[in-house]
Amino acid sequence: MLTIAKIATAAALLSPLAYASPTKRQLPADPEGVKTIKSPNGVEIRYKEPGKAGVCETTPGVDSYSGYVSLNETTNIARENPDTAPLTLWLNGGPGSDSLIGLFQELGPCSVTEDLKSKLNPYAWNEVSNMLFLSQPVGVGFSYGKTQEGYQNEYSGRVVDHPINGTTAPTEGRFSYVNPDRFDTTDISAVGTWEILQAFLTNLPKLDVQPLDRVNELISSGDLPGIPLQMDTLGIINGVIDSLIQTPYYPEFARFNTYGIKAINQTIYDFMKTAYYIPGRLPVCETATTICRGFVEEPYYTYGGRGVYDIRHPYNDPTPPDYMLDYLNQAEIQNALGVNINYTSFSSPFVGRGFQKTGDFVYRRFIHDLERILNNGVRVALIYGDADYICNWFGGEPLSLALKYENSKEFQQAGYEPFMVDGTQYGEVREYGKFSFLRIYEAGHEVPYYQPEASLEAFRRVLGNLILSDGSEAITPDYETEGTAETTHTEAFVPLPSSSSSAAASASAPVSSAAVF
Repeated sequence: MLTIAKIATAAALLSPLAYASPTKRQLPADPEGVKTIKSPNGVEIRYKEPGKAGVCETTPGVDSYSGYVSLNETTNIARENPDTAPLTLWLNGGPGSDSLIGLFQELGPCSVTEDLKSKLNPYAWNEVSNMLFLSQPVGVGFSYGKTQEGYQNEYSGRVVDHPINGTTAPTEGRFSYVNPDRFDTTDISAVGTWEILQAFLTNLPKLDVQPLDRVNELISSGDLPGIPLQMDTLGIINGVIDSLIQTPYYPEFARFNTYGIKAINQTIYDFMKTAYYIPGRLPVCETATTICRGFVEEPYYTYGGRGVYDIRHPYNDPTPPDYMLDYLNQAEIQNALGVNINYTSFSSPFVGRGFQKTGDFVYRRFIHDLERILNNGVRVALIYGDADYICNWFGGEPLSLALKYENSKEFQQAGYEPFMVDGTQYGEVREYGKFSFLRIYEAGHEVPYYQPEASLEAFRRVLGNLILSDGSEAITPDYETEGTAETTHTEAFVPLPSSSSSAAASASAPVSSAAVF
């Protein structure tokens, strides 16, 4: 029987420290008591155990670690880990969003309160699995290639050697220096993540860009050093997987969502639809991304007045609360985590810019990757909160039906069944064998924040190879949900609050577009 430790808190955790007035950090000091491990291939792991200092995961008997895995002198990736299998890797999207968003705002062992203390999360996913939260690619969160000391421009993110009134922070700090062109595609970032896992688990092979199953074959045959990493389950929460399929649903969701909210008028709706179907050859890379996002997705932000991550909320609604930003810049917390740079944002604008330039957002390879994964027998769960605009379920559902794999036809013919947890219906699910599409009601982009109990139960059922609808039986290769062909549940119209100061109500996420577990 496997005893699950309650998540390892990573290179940036929060916790209920018992200290007097919090000390805000300027130029961060080097942390004390950092332990170092070196692998035979020269990879260095520097870590501390923040839970022992009262940071975040304070449950008795649960170990937590935070620190860095350094592939070389200019690649230091912040990571968070537990101790024993099963191991779930959590990645927030963006591109450039920090996985500490998931840790502190969604499903980690703790969240941060307004008075900059942490409180334990009773619905933390490390109740079911050990968790690894990875800040990647380099430059995201506390991870860095090189560091710079000085004053950061609050608009461009660049660091200068003297403060400038109105444009830079008034205090000196140490910041990550990022080359936006270094890790600027999903493929390149994926290789870095693989290498980190190898270093973390034992050793580090230098890998070419190859499919996971092919790399495992090379390792098993002795042609490549390392540990075969077997993907058992893939979960994607509110993700954009194929822009060609999902982009045209932005105007549809903005005007015909299931909350009765017509966020845009007919003129803007027609413009967004026309922009998607611009005749002629679509430009490539950065220009294609600009057209897809700027003309089809983003008019909603200008004219809708509604939330990016939750259409029920106003555009500028600050939820979930962003207390973690100040928490992570306290001297006591940074020392406990083993870091010595400032935490500047939830999502790196430099990393995002690099992905924008390559057009990674509009590549059509991700859908084929997902088809390959399904054909390899991996359980895949697509989960969508039905109030999210930026990665809405209107586009997620047709994406699920467009996948071409060995059981495509059977999945398409499956009906929707209620998704039940302790007698309450939280959504509807279509499932055939190891593939499922789950719509969760009254949830925005960060689904575990809005529906923590339902999210934890969905995670438990997926990892436990149980059917998603009610978890009453084991999944089989030919299991099929039965019910209606469409999910038609609607909610009453949600008016905007008189003030956006009600930050504690259910709401949206800072900066992430997809999460993979």
